[in-house]
Amino acid sequence: MLARAFALVGKVWKRTPNMSASTSPRRRSHLPPQPRHLYHTPAQRDIFSVEQQLLQSNSGGALPRLDCISKQNWSKQPNTGNMENSAHAALDSIRDTVEGSFDQRFATLKSIGEDRVNDDELELLLKKKSAPICYVWCDPSPWMHISEGIIKTLCVNKMVRSGCKVKIIMTDWFARINHNIGGNLNKMQTIGLYNIEMWKAAGMALDRVELVWLSDEINRHADEYWPLAMDISRKTTVHRIKRCYGRRDPFEEFTAADIFYPSLQCATILFQKVDIWLLGMDQHEANLLAREYCKHIKRRNKPIALSHNILPNLLQYPEEEHRRNPLLAIYMEDNEVDISRKIIHAFCPPKLVEGNPCLEYIKYIILPWLGKFEVVRKKEDGGDKMFLSMEELTTDYASGALQPGDVKLALANSLSKILQPVHGHFKSNSEAKNAVEGVKIKRDRAFSAQLLCSNPLLVSPN
Repeated sequence: MLARAFALVGKVWKRTPNMSASTSPRRRSHLPPQPRHLYHTPAQRDIFSVEQQLLQSNSGGALPRLDCISKQNWSKQPNTGNMENSAHAALDSIRDTVEGSFDQRFATLKSIGEDRVNDDELELLLKKKSAPICYVWCDPSPWMHISEGIIKTLCVNKMVRSGCKVKIIMTDWFARINHNIGGNLNKMQTIGLYNIEMWKAAGMALDRVELVWLSDEINRHADEYWPLAMDISRKTTVHRIKRCYGRRDPFEEFTAADIFYPSLQCATILFQKVDIWLLGMDQHEANLLAREYCKHIKRRNKPIALSHNILPNLLQYPEEEHRRNPLLAIYMEDNEVDISRKIIHAFCPPKLVEGNPCLEYIKYIILPWLGKFEVVRKKEDGGDKMFLSMEELTTDYASGALQPGDVKLALANSLSKILQPVHGHFKSNSEAKNAVEGVKIKRDRAFSAQLLCSNPLLVSPN
């Protein structure tokens, strides 16, 4: 039934005007500007009547809803993720020693940031330090995007494999300026614990990683942090601050907290004793601001930033869609039905490679995680084929030998396979159940409050 649905998608694309492989549609990342980007609530899940028929054979593994764990005892929880998960398998070879030569370590770290890494700075650092200190930025989010769950797990495990001393900084303190959770630090820490459980389920090497809470760091080093934050804001113009937000919804209110936020980000990057920062591309402007400030004050030691990719929206014109549209992205809690529904609606025109979100999911999620992309087809359509490289896949797709319907079916199956151990962890692990239950209560209240503000008729007063 599901294969028939994806085949139908392919036929529909064939009837649409063909788009040149060199023509890229208007697209942008799923993440709007900081600091609200992680709290854009996806709509409550609805299975449309037509999709129920298309997807009824997929029972899926919907996450149970769960009770909250304390910030102090998270590290005592056993890692019960499925050891067949490729992230765990990759870690077996790096438990005791740093893997590879200097060239291999350099190539591994550079692959995280692709062409956005300053080669000379990274090479000099690795020659000076065999175990550089690497901080990973995390804005706790009640809805973890697959970029944060899977891509970040892949990147952290690469850093561990390269011998880095990895620390994840949970930026809970920024809850103070986040209106969606009322500036409540405890709520943000509860969300952070849920994110940690997600990484554990995905196979991140948390036994080789130190977790740091920004609120604790600022409390301990307030005499360093606040003078630095104030000096950055004093030396930065409002015009430069606004550039950190890129294109912004003209109807979205710009608050005083928005003005100060990039300076706080920049201070967080600079006041830690850090050699390398792992940032998402949504933090790229904050990193540029930090480097500009270092140049302005003639500071020589600038942290090197490895900026991992952020997956694009799945829909063709995301800027025209409501930000709560659940079809925009894949989340770590999505079950087989959710994934199939979203991939069916994803933008994936025939022969279009550039700007194709389905191909980007394959490039940054499927191939790095599974090492292959398996397409199941009828003999008359070319038969089954296994792709081991993105170059081979894009060649077939650009030529028309590989059809959108076949790509979508294989992509949905691969994503479900990757996320299955995550769902299993949250079903079987009591601490994980507690973490997600605490987050569910808070995000359900936040979702209702946002709906009530936007349209009182949508929420019952009872």
